[in-house]
Amino acid sequence: MLPLPSTPSTCRGFSLTELCVCVAITAILMAMALPALDQLRQRQRLELVAQTMMADLQEARSQAVSRADAVQLRFSRHPGGSCYILHTGSPGQCQCEADGHSVCAPSQQVLKLEWTPSTQNIAVRANVSNMSFQARQGAVTSTGSIDISAANGETIRHVVSIAGRVRTCSPSAELRRFPRC
Repeated sequence: MLPLPSTPSTCRGFSLTELCVCVAITAILMAMALPALDQLRQRQRLELVAQTMMADLQEARSQAVSRADAVQLRFSRHPGGSCYILHTGSPGQCQCEADGHSVCAPSQQVLKLEWTPSTQNIAVRANVSNMSFQARQGAVTSTGSIDISAANGETIRHVVSIAGRVRTCSPSAELRRFPRC
């Protein structure tokens, strides 16, 4: 005996209308989540650049003391991005080019070059063009502050004291991990 065709009450599955409603709800939820996800990625990128800058400031101070020679930290901004370079020798003997490469006098040694392209929507700005970490106790001349800013306005600031110590804060209340400057 052949099985009888099933009746509509015994069929299991979704109708086309139900599937369309599910797809529409999923699309709406994704549209709401994408901006928040993009903001989270931007904040993580900002914090990564700030952590790198903090480590490089500590490295410059440490290198100056261990080498018993001055270590320079030079900042520059270009249309294509932001750059800073750690090098030995006298101030102004090394610089970042607009393409993110360094140019130094023959006797200077580049310890680190950090290029942040503008496509990342992160900018590194310092209120001084050069910081010189001295061999004696890691003191720094031309104390200043370095702002790492995202395109959405969130900013992390590193303030370098004359003793070469760094304090981190946020000029706005958006980043709750850091105290307000």
